[in-house]
Amino acid sequence: MSYDFRLFKRRDGEDPHVTAQRDSEEFAATPLDPQKEALKRRVADALIAHNPKLEVFQFGFEEIAKHEKITVEEARLKYRHLELNGPEEDSTGIQITLFDDEASVTVPFWHEGDKAADTFREIWSYLEIIGRESGYLIYDPQTDRVIDPASGFEDALASYTGVTSRIHQILPTGGSERRPWWKFW
Repeated sequence: MSYDFRLFKRRDGEDPHVTAQRDSEEFAATPLDPQKEALKRRVADALIAHNPKLEVFQFGFEEIAKHEKITVEEARLKYRHLELNGPEEDSTGIQITLFDDEASVTVPFWHEGDKAADTFREIWSYLEIIGRESGYLIYDPQTDRVIDPASGFEDALASYTGVTSRIHQILPTGGSERRPWWKFW
């Protein structure tokens, strides 16, 4: 369960809101495009320059190939997106995924109060970098809005904290102890 942002290319002649609501590409089904690979790498490099703690996740292509009964090369082609995460020991849970023609930024509903605000400021810096480097627009599915990074922060943060609060209200807490939702399963 996470709060998600989708970053996408503007399509000529189409309302950005309509484009934003289309299904995302997730896994590429097209041949490798060197320009798209370079864009993903440029965006990843800019994000890592901004926060050196971010790391690109290394996929186990051999294991994926065995599991999906495909060749290692097919696995490399299918799972060529880049995932960036912070180190586990001090992670906010933010995950950035860079696909060929779009990106996503997600954060679990772990944070409350000042920690939520700090985490969203970090997310906002990533959204601005991805948008600047790629030219992508930003869609917030939770508020159903294409957002401008200069003005959408407060609405997105309010939406996130509202959901986090509801989660904590409906899940059992074992007395006065408050635990993240994922620790109940």
